[in-house]
Amino acid sequence: MTSTTAGASGLVRALFLGSAPKAAFLPFPEPDAETRETADEIFAMVSAWAAETIDPAAIDRAAEIPVEVRDGLAELGLLGLIVPEEFGGAGMGQFAYSRLMEAVAHRCASTVTVIGGHMGLAMKPVLLFGTDEQKAHWLPQFASGERLGSFALTEAGAGSDAGGLRTSAEELPDGSWKLSGTKVMITNAGYAGVFAVFARTPDPEQPDLPLAERPISCFYVPAELPGVTVAPEEDKMGLKGSSTCEVAFDEVVVPADHLIGPRGKGFKVALNTLNTGRHGLAACCIGQAKLAAELAYKQAGERVQFGRPIAEFGLIREMLAGMTADIYAMEAGTHLAAGLMDRGETDYLLESAACKIFATERLWTLANDSLQVAGGWGFMKEFPFERIVRDARINLIFEGTNQILRTLMAGQGLKPLLQAGAPEPEERATVADFDARLAAVAGQVLEQVEALGSATAELLETKGKGLFFDQPAQARISEASVALYTALAVLSRATSQLTELDGQAAEARVEVATLAARRRLRAARASLALLVDPDSDLEGRIVERAY
Repeated sequence: MTSTTAGASGLVRALFLGSAPKAAFLPFPEPDAETRETADEIFAMVSAWAAETIDPAAIDRAAEIPVEVRDGLAELGLLGLIVPEEFGGAGMGQFAYSRLMEAVAHRCASTVTVIGGHMGLAMKPVLLFGTDEQKAHWLPQFASGERLGSFALTEAGAGSDAGGLRTSAEELPDGSWKLSGTKVMITNAGYAGVFAVFARTPDPEQPDLPLAERPISCFYVPAELPGVTVAPEEDKMGLKGSSTCEVAFDEVVVPADHLIGPRGKGFKVALNTLNTGRHGLAACCIGQAKLAAELAYKQAGERVQFGRPIAEFGLIREMLAGMTADIYAMEAGTHLAAGLMDRGETDYLLESAACKIFATERLWTLANDSLQVAGGWGFMKEFPFERIVRDARINLIFEGTNQILRTLMAGQGLKPLLQAGAPEPEERATVADFDARLAAVAGQVLEQVEALGSATAELLETKGKGLFFDQPAQARISEASVALYTALAVLSRATSQLTELDGQAAEARVEVATLAARRRLRAARASLALLVDPDSDLEGRIVERAY
């Protein structure tokens, strides 16, 4: 059947409608020359510092990041990279931030969580929603490292279901607030100077609402206030060096001006913060993926079996080439989203989710493949492969599980299809918009975009609003959208880069981009095929008998 062709805001939203609007990803939003030069300088400086200062194996064994490493992050000015210059920061954008995260993650996955928890999460509420006075008070402290921040949202009964939050804040006569509740699995908690705490607050218009129905608000709670208790460090599978603790707030009184953002709008604050946080997490995955791939290539060249290096065997080459292609795709999708953010786009929820899903899942596969290339040695703590695998696992859970993000993407992406009279889409991309050497795979990707639009339209026609209760179907169309977003990012990025390459360099770029796009194309086709022949009923019966 023919796809519905209503317009949409953002590339991923448009993909659900079967459209790839040119303005959303063509030409590739490269940073300007000055921004790229500065970001490259930061990347080089941080990489050199990390190689000299950070010992990831020692951090993993000790389950602690040394004070000198945390202090070094502050002394280098990294903790305020995205803080405006007027508040003591460097005033850089999301592209530079993503390059910073990649550089630190390439050296140590535990250490990069300090930056992510501080600058990517805890700082964002005041940066995005604070008043001028609040920014002047908090941002210099964040930028200098005087206070490390921690994002305190998760509770025992409120993980993926943020609506299950039970921490409360009661307004006192003088305008201050009294907070009570317990947060769990809180990053940076052990050395945080301030917590961004989300709590339920009374609704002045409906004062009798039960706690579970009250709106959520965001507060900055200094760690030294009476009633704040940080429990001992959790013993984790991976990211052993990062600080992860339970934090209790027992009738903690905070001043009125510590309410960040409008009262009762804390859920919006959290969602917008997590949007950029997910993008930063994708950048971390690029750093770890590059580390794993470098180690795998080295092992494949040095390990000899049956009289020759294992890099000469077809199945090993398949894994190694897949790593190279997937890393290129991770970079393309993440840098595309960064470019959109830096040029002022405000709707990037689905792009950030797509980056997070793809990067975390490809890193997990890539880390396993890297260990597999190393064989039995990869299982030994003498080598970094097993640590990379352990560290990679949490990423599929961090900042919204990938299952929850799939349902979120479907819910948001399908909304335009339910709105009558939506505008026509912007000018669509055609094969001619890409480098001629990529024309064949570009045509296939664009055909698959139309297939996704047809699939979503048909699902809504047959299931109606019942589709919003069919999680497997939602997941399949979201998986296809992630794959196609990434494929289009690859094609756009390669087309841009090929204008400056020739000879063997150009040929190599075409081959990597083609393989990267083809791998995403196969993923999209497989996801949509499951819509035609799903296993949901069979799976349901199996689980019901066993449950």
